[in-house]
Amino acid sequence: MRDHRRPGVLAAVIAAMLLALTGCVGIPGSGPVNAGLSLSEDSTGSNIAFNPQGPEAGASQQSILRGFVASFTSATGGYAVSKQFLSSDFKTKWDPRQSVQVRSGTPSISQLGAASLAYSFDTLATVDSTGAYSQTSQSFTLPFSFVKEGNQWRISAASDGIVLADQTFERIFRQYPLYFLDQQNQYFVPDVRWYPIGTASTRIVTALLAGPPDWLKGAAFSRFPDGTKLSDAGSVITPADGVAQVDLSKEALVASARDRQNMYLQLAQSLRSVSSISQVRLSIQGAPVQADDPGTAGPQVDFSVNSQALVLRRKEFGFYSNNRVADLAGISTKVLSLGPRDATISSDQQEVAVLGSAGVSVVRKTGTVALIDPRPDLIAPSLDEAGYTWSVPKSAPNAINVYDPSGTAHPISAKLQDGSQMISLAVSREGARVLMLLSTPTGPRLMVAAILRNEKLEPIGIGPAVVDVSLGNGVAVDATWVDQWTIGTLLTADGQSRVELYAIGGQKTALSSLVPSRQIVGGNKGENGLHVLGRDDSTLYSWGGSSWQSAKVAVDFIATQR
Repeated sequence: MRDHRRPGVLAAVIAAMLLALTGCVGIPGSGPVNAGLSLSEDSTGSNIAFNPQGPEAGASQQSILRGFVASFTSATGGYAVSKQFLSSDFKTKWDPRQSVQVRSGTPSISQLGAASLAYSFDTLATVDSTGAYSQTSQSFTLPFSFVKEGNQWRISAASDGIVLADQTFERIFRQYPLYFLDQQNQYFVPDVRWYPIGTASTRIVTALLAGPPDWLKGAAFSRFPDGTKLSDAGSVITPADGVAQVDLSKEALVASARDRQNMYLQLAQSLRSVSSISQVRLSIQGAPVQADDPGTAGPQVDFSVNSQALVLRRKEFGFYSNNRVADLAGISTKVLSLGPRDATISSDQQEVAVLGSAGVSVVRKTGTVALIDPRPDLIAPSLDEAGYTWSVPKSAPNAINVYDPSGTAHPISAKLQDGSQMISLAVSREGARVLMLLSTPTGPRLMVAAILRNEKLEPIGIGPAVVDVSLGNGVAVDATWVDQWTIGTLLTADGQSRVELYAIGGQKTALSSLVPSRQIVGGNKGENGLHVLGRDDSTLYSWGGSSWQSAKVAVDFIATQR
C-alpha cells in the first residue's frame, strides 16, 4: 500500500503509530479463521519505513516496555532491535515469530511489583507461527519481569510473539497464497498466509515444504518428499534480476520427474505474489531441476466462467445479454421440462444439476434427464469437478447426499448443530472445499471445510471447519464462492440486504447495502463478478466497484457456473 502524503505529514503519522504500539503474547494454536481483505502484493518499493530505536540509557521499566513493543515494527536481523531491550540470558530464549496479536484500542501498563509490570490490551486477530490468520476478540493481561544489567533495566521474562496495532499490522504484513495440489494434480488449492514484507519469500517456501495445514490434509497435497528442507535455512536468494533461487536438501532427490515438475509449479505459483520475484529456479543440492511450463496441461489455478449471467427468464434458460437469453444446445429444453427453481452448470457446460418440482435432477447434453434426489425440501444442488452432485434438504442439514455419475447416493454427515437449517451448500471450483451457510437457533452461521475423498475421488467426509463464524443479526439468504479464497454471504435485516465477503485466512469486508434480495452468485474478477437477484422485483444486480448496479431486467433465478 502506497502513501502519497507529504514527508513531514507522513513522518508524524508513523511516529503516532509507533507510540500507539504495545504488547507481547503467546497465541493459541487453534481457532476459527475468518475473512476479508483482497490479496496485496509484496510492496518492496513502499515509502513506509519503520526505524525503531534501541533502549535509552537510564530508561525506566515502563520506557523499556514501551520501547520494546514499538520495536516490533522491524523484523530486520531477526528482530535485532527488539532484543536490545532483553537481558543477555533472555534474548536467546524469546521467539518473536511464535505469534502476532493484532491489537485494537489503547493498551495499559500497570505495576505488579518492584521488578514487574502488567500489560493489558484487546485483540482483533492473531497470526500463528505458520502465518495463519484467525479472528479473535479477547482481552489479555500479561506480566513482564525486569532485571538490571550494568545498572540498566532489561526485560528478563515475557511471552513469545509480538503485538501490532491493526493499522500498523496492515502496513507491515501482507497476505500471500500458498498453493497445494488436489489428489490428481489437476488443480491448485490455495491456503492464505500472512508474512512481514521482506521475509515473505523464504517463509512461503518453508511453509510449502511443511505441507498442507491440518484443515486441508486429505483434500490437498504437497509434492515435496517428506523431510525436504531448504539447503540454506537462511533465505531464498532473490538477486536484483528478480530470480528466486530455491535449493533443496537431499531428501528431495527421491522425487519422481513428475513430482519435481509439480514441486516447481507449486513454488512458482506461490511466489508469484511476491512482486520482487519474476522467475523461480529450482535445484537439489546445487543440481538444477529442469521443469518446463506445462501451460494449460498443468494444474489450473483458477477457473474463468462466462461473464454473462446464466439465468431462467420467461421460460428461457441460457446466458443473458442485451435483453435476450441464448439457449444452451442440448441442455436448455431439458432444464425447462423440470420446472426449474435453481441450477448449477459444470465447468465444461456439458452437465447441469437442477432443482425442479420433483427434486434434484441431472441434465446431460448428450444424455437423458435423471432424477437423482426426490426428497422434499431440497436446496439448490452443487457440482464438483469429479462429476458428483451434492444435495441436501434444508430442514435436515446432516443428511447430505453426494451422487456419483451413475446416480448412486453416498451419504455424508457434517455433524452440524441441532435445530439448524441448511440455506446454501456450494463446492469450490477446484473441488477441495465446501461452504455451508446455516440458519441456527443462535443466528446465521458460515462454515468452510475441506472435502475428504478416497482413491476413487468419492467424497467420504467433511474435515474440521477452517471458517466457523456467526454472521450477527439478520436472516441467512444465500452464499457463494467469490474467488478462490473468498465467500460472499447474503443476509437480510431491517428491510435491506447486505453482502459480506469472508476471505479464508483473512478479514471481513462489507459491501454496500441493497434492496431485499434472494440470491447471490459469483463469477469472474472477485467481487466485481458478483450477481444478486432482488427478492421483490426479481431484478438482476451486479457489483460496480463501489455500489450495486441494476441490469434493469427481471429473471426467475441465476444459475451457478462452476
